[in-house]
Amino acid sequence: MVKVSVIIPTMLGREDMLARLLSTIPEGYEPIVVGDENLLLAAKRNKGAKLAHGEYLLFIDDDNYLMPGAIEEAVRVAKLLKVGVVGLVACYDDRKNNVADGGSKRNYLTGFTSGVNTNAYWPTLSKSPYEVDEVANAFMVHCETFYELNGFDEKNFPIDLDEADLCKRIKTLGYKVMMCPAAVCFHKSQTYSHIPDFRRPLNAYFMGRNRQLYQRKHLDALSYCVYVVVFLPVFVCFYTASLLWRKKFQLIFHFLKGVADGLSGCRKNQYQ
Repeated sequence: MVKVSVIIPTMLGREDMLARLLSTIPEGYEPIVVGDENLLLAAKRNKGAKLAHGEYLLFIDDDNYLMPGAIEEAVRVAKLLKVGVVGLVACYDDRKNNVADGGSKRNYLTGFTSGVNTNAYWPTLSKSPYEVDEVANAFMVHCETFYELNGFDEKNFPIDLDEADLCKRIKTLGYKVMMCPAAVCFHKSQTYSHIPDFRRPLNAYFMGRNRQLYQRKHLDALSYCVYVVVFLPVFVCFYTASLLWRKKFQLIFHFLKGVADGLSGCRKNQYQ
Protein backbone atom coordinates (compact mmCIF):
# COMPACT_ATOMS: atom_id res chain seq x y z
CA MET A 1 0.00 0.00 0.00
CA VAL A 2 1.28 3.46 -0.92
CA LYS A 3 1.72 5.65 2.14
CA VAL A 4 -0.77 8.53 2.14
CA SER A 5 -1.09 11.15 4.86
CA VAL A 6 -4.55 12.74 5.07
CA ILE A 7 -4.29 16.35 6.26
CA ILE A 8 -7.53 17.59 7.82
CA PRO A 9 -7.82 21.21 9.01
CA THR A 10 -10.74 21.55 11.39
CA MET A 11 -12.49 24.07 13.63
CA LEU A 12 -14.35 23.97 16.93
CA GLY A 13 -17.97 22.94 16.62
CA ARG A 14 -17.39 20.60 13.70
CA GLU A 15 -16.64 17.45 15.66
CA ASP A 16 -19.52 15.49 14.10
CA MET A 17 -18.37 16.24 10.56
CA LEU A 18 -14.77 15.41 11.45
CA ALA A 19 -15.82 12.05 12.94
CA ARG A 20 -17.76 11.23 9.78
CA LEU A 21 -14.74 12.01 7.59
CA LEU A 22 -12.38 9.97 9.78
CA SER A 23 -14.74 6.98 9.59
CA THR A 24 -14.35 6.92 5.78
CA ILE A 25 -10.52 6.88 5.77
CA PRO A 26 -9.43 3.24 5.38
CA GLU A 27 -6.99 1.66 7.78
CA GLY A 28 -3.39 1.94 6.71
CA TYR A 29 -3.55 5.64 5.84
CA GLU A 30 -2.33 8.34 8.19
CA PRO A 31 -4.97 10.90 9.28
CA ILE A 32 -3.51 14.13 10.66
CA VAL A 33 -6.06 16.48 12.26
CA VAL A 34 -5.02 20.10 12.75
CA GLY A 35 -7.40 22.12 14.91
CA ASP A 36 -5.15 24.98 16.06
CA GLU A 37 -7.59 27.89 16.44
CA ASN A 38 -4.74 30.39 16.17
CA LEU A 39 -4.07 29.36 12.56
CA LEU A 40 -5.97 30.00 9.35
CA LEU A 41 -6.52 27.37 6.67
CA ALA A 42 -3.20 27.48 4.76
CA ALA A 43 -1.17 27.49 7.98
CA LYS A 44 -3.14 24.49 9.29
CA ARG A 45 -2.44 22.62 6.09
CA ASN A 46 1.26 23.43 6.28
CA LYS A 47 1.40 22.37 9.91
CA GLY A 48 -0.22 19.04 9.07
CA ALA A 49 2.18 18.44 6.19
CA LYS A 50 5.16 18.91 8.50
CA LEU A 51 3.83 16.07 10.67
CA ALA A 52 3.20 13.73 7.74
CA HIS A 53 5.10 10.55 6.91
CA GLY A 54 3.33 9.65 3.66
CA GLU A 55 4.63 9.62 0.13
CA TYR A 56 1.49 11.50 -0.88
CA LEU A 57 -0.39 14.23 0.97
CA LEU A 58 -4.18 14.30 0.69
CA PHE A 59 -5.58 17.64 1.83
CA ILE A 60 -9.29 17.47 2.60
CA ASP A 61 -11.51 19.86 4.56
CA ASP A 62 -13.47 18.55 7.51
CA ASP A 63 -16.88 19.14 5.88
CA ASN A 64 -16.27 16.24 3.50
CA TYR A 65 -16.29 12.46 3.65
CA LEU A 66 -14.92 9.91 1.19
CA MET A 67 -16.48 7.42 -1.17
CA PRO A 68 -14.90 3.95 -0.84
CA GLY A 69 -11.86 3.64 -3.08
CA ALA A 70 -11.39 7.39 -3.49
CA ILE A 71 -7.85 7.50 -2.11
CA GLU A 72 -6.74 4.52 -4.19
CA GLU A 73 -8.14 6.07 -7.38
CA ALA A 74 -6.39 9.39 -6.64
CA VAL A 75 -3.09 7.59 -6.05
CA ARG A 76 -3.46 5.78 -9.37
CA VAL A 77 -3.68 9.10 -11.23
CA ALA A 78 -0.98 10.71 -9.09
CA LYS A 79 1.45 8.04 -10.28
CA LEU A 80 1.03 9.05 -13.93
CA LEU A 81 3.91 10.86 -15.62
CA LYS A 82 4.07 14.63 -15.01
CA VAL A 83 1.01 14.77 -12.75
CA GLY A 84 1.62 17.16 -9.86
CA VAL A 85 -1.83 17.55 -8.30
CA VAL A 86 -4.86 15.25 -8.31
CA GLY A 87 -8.22 16.68 -7.37
CA LEU A 88 -11.05 14.58 -5.99
CA VAL A 89 -14.42 15.35 -7.51
CA ALA A 90 -16.72 16.65 -4.79
CA CYS A 91 -20.40 15.79 -4.99
CA TYR A 92 -23.06 17.45 -2.86
CA ASP A 93 -23.70 15.75 0.45
CA ASP A 94 -27.47 16.01 -0.01
CA ARG A 95 -27.48 15.32 -3.78
CA LYS A 96 -24.84 12.64 -4.10
CA ASN A 97 -25.11 12.27 -7.88
CA ASN A 98 -24.43 15.92 -8.65
CA VAL A 99 -21.00 17.54 -8.83
CA ALA A 100 -20.30 20.42 -6.46
CA ASP A 101 -16.66 20.88 -7.50
CA GLY A 102 -14.97 19.37 -10.53
CA GLY A 103 -11.98 21.69 -10.62
CA SER A 104 -11.60 25.08 -12.32
CA LYS A 105 -10.12 26.76 -15.35
CA ARG A 106 -8.56 30.19 -14.80
CA ASN A 107 -7.96 33.09 -17.15
CA TYR A 108 -4.71 34.34 -15.67
CA LEU A 109 -5.03 37.84 -17.12
CA THR A 110 -8.59 38.60 -16.03
CA GLY A 111 -8.45 36.55 -12.82
CA PHE A 112 -11.86 35.02 -13.49
CA THR A 113 -12.44 31.28 -13.19
CA SER A 114 -15.01 28.84 -14.52
CA GLY A 115 -15.98 25.58 -12.88
CA VAL A 116 -15.61 22.31 -14.81
CA ASN A 117 -18.55 19.89 -14.64
CA THR A 118 -20.18 21.95 -11.89
CA ASN A 119 -23.69 20.63 -11.14
CA ALA A 120 -23.20 17.84 -13.71
CA TYR A 121 -24.78 14.43 -13.14
CA TRP A 122 -21.81 12.37 -11.89
CA PRO A 123 -22.94 8.89 -13.01
CA THR A 124 -22.95 10.01 -16.67
CA LEU A 125 -19.49 11.62 -16.57
CA SER A 126 -16.51 9.93 -18.15
CA LYS A 127 -14.34 8.56 -15.36
CA SER A 128 -11.15 9.39 -17.27
CA PRO A 129 -8.90 12.00 -15.59
CA TYR A 130 -9.02 15.48 -17.12
CA GLU A 131 -6.80 18.52 -16.82
CA VAL A 132 -7.74 21.74 -15.01
CA ASP A 133 -5.88 24.81 -13.81
CA GLU A 134 -6.66 24.45 -10.13
CA VAL A 135 -8.40 22.40 -7.48
CA ALA A 136 -9.91 23.08 -4.08
CA ASN A 137 -11.49 21.30 -1.12
CA ALA A 138 -9.89 17.83 -1.59
CA PHE A 139 -6.69 17.10 -3.53
CA MET A 140 -3.52 15.04 -3.47
CA VAL A 141 0.09 16.20 -3.93
CA HIS A 142 3.33 14.20 -3.94
CA CYS A 143 5.16 15.15 -0.76
CA GLU A 144 8.47 15.87 -2.54
CA THR A 145 6.80 18.37 -4.87
CA PHE A 146 4.99 20.01 -1.97
CA TYR A 147 8.16 20.37 0.10
CA GLU A 148 10.15 21.60 -2.92
CA LEU A 149 7.74 24.54 -3.14
CA ASN A 150 7.71 25.11 0.64
CA GLY A 151 4.03 24.28 0.79
CA PHE A 152 1.19 26.77 0.79
CA ASP A 153 2.00 30.48 0.68
CA GLU A 154 0.32 31.21 4.01
CA LYS A 155 1.66 34.78 4.14
CA ASN A 156 -0.08 35.96 0.97
CA PHE A 157 -2.99 33.52 0.95
CA PRO A 158 -3.93 32.46 4.51
CA ILE A 159 -7.37 31.51 3.18
CA ASP A 160 -8.79 31.77 -0.34
CA LEU A 161 -6.58 31.22 -3.40
CA ASP A 162 -4.04 29.23 -1.38
CA GLU A 163 -4.86 26.15 -3.48
CA ALA A 164 -4.88 28.20 -6.71
CA ASP A 165 -1.45 29.61 -5.92
CA LEU A 166 -0.02 26.16 -5.14
CA CYS A 167 -1.44 24.74 -8.39
CA LYS A 168 0.02 27.62 -10.41
CA ARG A 169 3.47 27.08 -8.90
CA ILE A 170 3.28 23.32 -9.52
CA LYS A 171 2.29 23.97 -13.15
CA THR A 172 5.29 26.29 -13.46
CA LEU A 173 7.48 23.28 -12.60
CA GLY A 174 6.04 21.51 -15.65
CA TYR A 175 3.49 19.29 -13.90
CA LYS A 176 -0.20 18.87 -14.70
CA VAL A 177 -3.16 19.49 -12.42
CA MET A 178 -5.66 16.67 -12.96
CA MET A 179 -9.12 15.83 -11.70
CA CYS A 180 -9.98 12.19 -11.05
CA PRO A 181 -13.75 11.65 -11.53
CA ALA A 182 -13.44 8.13 -10.12
CA ALA A 183 -12.20 9.57 -6.81
CA VAL A 184 -15.20 11.12 -5.09
CA CYS A 185 -15.83 12.88 -1.82
CA PHE A 186 -19.09 14.31 -0.56
CA HIS A 187 -19.02 17.97 0.42
CA LYS A 188 -21.47 19.69 2.74
CA SER A 189 -21.80 22.72 0.49
CA GLN A 190 -24.50 24.95 -0.90
CA THR A 191 -25.66 24.62 -4.49
CA TYR A 192 -23.19 26.41 -6.75
CA SER A 193 -24.31 29.73 -8.19
CA HIS A 194 -22.68 32.04 -10.74
CA ILE A 195 -23.55 34.92 -8.40
CA PRO A 196 -20.72 35.28 -5.83
CA ASP A 197 -21.48 34.97 -2.14
CA PHE A 198 -19.53 35.06 1.13
CA ARG A 199 -20.30 33.33 4.40
CA ARG A 200 -18.59 35.86 6.67
CA PRO A 201 -16.56 39.12 6.65
CA LEU A 202 -13.29 37.16 6.79
CA ASN A 203 -13.99 35.50 3.43
CA ALA A 204 -15.18 38.74 1.83
CA TYR A 205 -12.02 40.55 2.91
CA PHE A 206 -9.54 37.88 1.84
CA MET A 207 -11.19 37.28 -1.54
CA GLY A 208 -10.95 41.01 -2.26
CA ARG A 209 -7.36 41.20 -1.05
CA ASN A 210 -5.97 37.91 -2.30
CA ARG A 211 -7.16 38.40 -5.87
CA GLN A 212 -4.89 41.43 -6.12
CA LEU A 213 -1.94 39.66 -4.47
CA TYR A 214 -2.39 36.64 -6.75
CA GLN A 215 -2.38 38.76 -9.89
CA ARG A 216 0.63 40.76 -8.69
CA LYS A 217 2.54 37.55 -7.90
CA HIS A 218 1.87 35.63 -11.09
CA LEU A 219 1.64 38.32 -13.81
CA ASP A 220 4.45 40.28 -15.39
CA ALA A 221 4.42 44.05 -14.88
CA LEU A 222 2.64 44.89 -18.16
CA SER A 223 -0.05 42.24 -17.71
CA TYR A 224 -0.64 43.34 -14.13
CA CYS A 225 -1.15 46.94 -15.29
CA VAL A 226 -3.66 45.75 -17.89
CA TYR A 227 -5.45 43.76 -15.19
CA VAL A 228 -5.67 46.73 -12.82
CA VAL A 229 -6.90 49.16 -15.48
CA VAL A 230 -9.28 46.91 -17.41
CA PHE A 231 -10.34 43.89 -15.38
CA LEU A 232 -10.12 44.95 -11.73
CA PRO A 233 -13.05 47.40 -12.14
CA VAL A 234 -15.11 44.56 -13.66
CA PHE A 235 -14.23 42.28 -10.72
CA VAL A 236 -15.13 44.95 -8.12
CA CYS A 237 -18.40 45.95 -9.79
CA PHE A 238 -19.50 42.36 -10.34
CA TYR A 239 -18.87 41.27 -6.76
CA THR A 240 -20.33 44.44 -5.26
CA ALA A 241 -23.47 44.09 -7.38
CA SER A 242 -23.76 40.45 -6.33
CA LEU A 243 -23.60 41.37 -2.65
CA LEU A 244 -26.20 44.09 -3.19
CA TRP A 245 -28.47 41.59 -4.94
CA ARG A 246 -28.04 39.15 -2.06
CA LYS A 247 -28.74 41.99 0.41
CA LYS A 248 -25.48 41.35 2.25
CA PHE A 249 -24.74 45.03 2.53
CA GLN A 250 -22.45 44.68 5.54
CA LEU A 251 -20.03 42.51 3.57
CA ILE A 252 -19.44 45.12 0.86
CA PHE A 253 -17.23 47.17 3.19
CA HIS A 254 -15.08 44.16 4.07
CA PHE A 255 -14.75 43.17 0.42
CA LEU A 256 -13.76 46.66 -0.73
CA LYS A 257 -11.29 47.01 2.14
CA GLY A 258 -9.70 43.77 1.00
CA VAL A 259 -9.39 45.07 -2.56
CA ALA A 260 -7.73 48.28 -1.32
CA ASP A 261 -5.33 46.38 0.94
CA GLY A 262 -4.43 44.03 -1.90
CA LEU A 263 -3.62 46.91 -4.20
CA SER A 264 -1.42 48.48 -1.53
CA GLY A 265 0.38 45.15 -0.98
CA CYS A 266 -0.89 44.61 2.57
CA ARG A 267 -0.12 41.07 3.72
CA LYS A 268 -1.44 40.86 7.29
CA ASN A 269 -2.65 37.36 8.07
CA GLN A 270 -5.48 38.24 10.43
CA TYR A 271 -8.57 40.33 9.86
CA GLN A 272 -11.05 41.40 12.49
